[in-house]
Amino acid sequence: MLNGMFRPLLLLMIVLVYLPASPVWGAERESKNVAMILFRGETPAEKGFRNAIAASKEFDVKITVFDAMQSKEKLKGIFETLDLSQYDLFYVFGTMAAQLALEKIKDKPVIFNVVQRPVEAKLVKSWESSGNNSTGASNIVSMESAFRTLSLVMNIRKLAFIYYEKDPAPKFQKAEVESVRKKFGFKVIDVPVDDVEAIPEALKKIVSARVDAVMFPSDSFIKANADAIMKVVNHHRIPSVVIIPEMVKENGALISLGPDYYKLGELAASSALDVLKGKKPADIPIKRVQNLNISVNLKTADKLGINLPIQLLSLSKVIH
Repeated sequence: MLNGMFRPLLLLMIVLVYLPASPVWGAERESKNVAMILFRGETPAEKGFRNAIAASKEFDVKITVFDAMQSKEKLKGIFETLDLSQYDLFYVFGTMAAQLALEKIKDKPVIFNVVQRPVEAKLVKSWESSGNNSTGASNIVSMESAFRTLSLVMNIRKLAFIYYEKDPAPKFQKAEVESVRKKFGFKVIDVPVDDVEAIPEALKKIVSARVDAVMFPSDSFIKANADAIMKVVNHHRIPSVVIIPEMVKENGALISLGPDYYKLGELAASSALDVLKGKKPADIPIKRVQNLNISVNLKTADKLGINLPIQLLSLSKVIH
């Protein structure tokens, strides 16, 4: 009778011994804390970063998000109140956040992302080595490739360039556009804005200038106000060219010519993991996406009366 009672218990012990030890993989990973400091909320770049970090076999990373919600003052406040001792690494989005981070953080690694011109912005000494406690990924775009692609769609003689003048990043992008202006034979109409109230007047300037297209740089302020801007631009049948891919799907822009933000997040994560393994940020070159990512909005193209060539559509992500 006793043997009959112990037989199920013995069977249970055997099952427990041979169960796969699933928690062990997680327990073996080293715990790390990362502060993620953003200007306009999470983008596909942060999704790529999160997913690549989560796949690490070496580290169990807890990410704490601080979002400035498009406020430069709130962004400054985040850095002023941040307890640096609580984090092993800092991820920052955009040129403005990266500049503030490097002013504040001197002895912890900073991984920046979506920074188009890190050298000109004085974040790093060179693309090969930052010379400081930072490294990251750049969303730099070859404007020559971009305008060669645009020539398949439209003939641009006058191009409006709208940007937030308090952010340094769009000015570097504008300089890139100016550098290819003569080669492609167009004139740039400068359209800076310094707050939301300035947008209607800026749009009047664009419409009255009878431009052939308007270009939107990688600019968080412009993205935050893109719905209102694109409503006017599309109403006046002005083709829009953007660097931020999300604007094609979310805001009705015609075409985006820029890097894949998700891939940028993966590249930034690769650098972050190297740093967590002990590599110095200054020893990790700034990464960039090599291929131009093209997205087109067919609904917007129809509204503008633009026929997109098959050769472009075959290379693009098409939004219906």
